[in-house]
Amino acid sequence: MLRLKSCTLSLSVRAMLRVWLVVCILICTSTAHAAKELAVTIDDLPFLYGRYLPDSVESERFRDILKILRKHDVKVIGFVVGSRIDARRGQLLDEFEAEGHVVGNHTFTHPDLNTTSVDWYNDDIMKCEKAIEKWVHEAKYFRYPFLHQGPNETKDLGVARFLAAHGFTNVPVTIDNADWHYNKEYAAALKGRDSVGVDSIGRAYIVHIQEMSGRFDSLAVAKLHRDVKHILLIHMTELNAVYLDQLLTWYEEQGWKFITLTEALTDPVYQMQDSYIGPNGMSWLLRL
Repeated sequence: MLRLKSCTLSLSVRAMLRVWLVVCILICTSTAHAAKELAVTIDDLPFLYGRYLPDSVESERFRDILKILRKHDVKVIGFVVGSRIDARRGQLLDEFEAEGHVVGNHTFTHPDLNTTSVDWYNDDIMKCEKAIEKWVHEAKYFRYPFLHQGPNETKDLGVARFLAAHGFTNVPVTIDNADWHYNKEYAAALKGRDSVGVDSIGRAYIVHIQEMSGRFDSLAVAKLHRDVKHILLIHMTELNAVYLDQLLTWYEEQGWKFITLTEALTDPVYQMQDSYIGPNGMSWLLRL
């Protein structure tokens, strides 16, 4: 009898262990398939802070970024400032589109809605749309300069309703950051031939994006209790011509999956009510 009870107990324990093993495998499999997703968006095309560069160098830096995106098989949307387009830069946008990237509207002169009338701002949007019509096909995407969507209800609704009436999709950002600031410091160090400063700023930039990615990913989970399809904002800059490869490699090593903007916008988070009206530009996650 004792042996029978012992055998029965042993079989029961083994059965429980098998159940737990199956559960653990399912959990691990589920986790392995739950890769974080990221759409990359680039502001201020054709180029930001490039006026001091010779035309040939600016074009080379632009093409360096295209090569990096091709290497990592990343398809992006680039938001264009219409007034910066000329014949040479138009050729760069041709190459950008030929690589399978999408062109969006970032206004004609990059005005700040905080200090601009609604009518003037809306006219500036349409001037840009005219300037980029060659590269815009089906969907029309817009991004607010500085992510400023209106310091008061009149401006906020005035532009939002205009965008909706003209078929634009406002493209928000979840992973906001200060890459433009690091680029400004980086460009100054390059001009001053400060090689130590250049390297230091580049390393600090990578750490900054890593920290902001972690911060906003954690915020999404804390607010929504799930992962979201993130949208990253960076700029078309000399800094990214050098460090974007390292940055995208880091995302890959951390298990992030690159997706298109179209895929990202299917996440219900982008249909949630925007509850912020005010002068600051910020992550979409902070506007909810």
